[in-house]
Amino acid sequence: MNKLKNCNGCGKLYMEIGQGMCPDCYRREQEDEQTVYSYVRDHDKCSIKQIVDNTGVKERVVLRMLKQGRFIASGFEITYPCQGCGAPITTGKLCSKCSNDIINQAKRLEAAKAVKKVDKSSTMYNSSRNR
Repeated sequence: MNKLKNCNGCGKLYMEIGQGMCPDCYRREQEDEQTVYSYVRDHDKCSIKQIVDNTGVKERVVLRMLKQGRFIASGFEITYPCQGCGAPITTGKLCSKCSNDIINQAKRLEAAKAVKKVDKSSTMYNSSRNR
């Protein structure tokens, strides 16, 4: 069902038909995507910052293109910062070091929980036995 919405890009009212923005902003983003794609074609190993700085296209447009997998099939390698440490990565949200750190922290927490569970159960057993 179509509904009247305010455009996230420019704020004007438009009839939503699944694009998430008014026709003018959608057309402008399509042009921006072409600009980004042309730049990336000439600079197959670049960062999001380089794309934004050299094309003038907003970072959110480049990020949306990455999230939609627009560059994967083309073989381009675009880097963006890891959300944990800021190191350049090409896939996901975290670099392998930050991912491993999180996994190790989770393992330590699970081990600590298991130790507490064993301590509590042995205490409960011992206290009921002493009655």
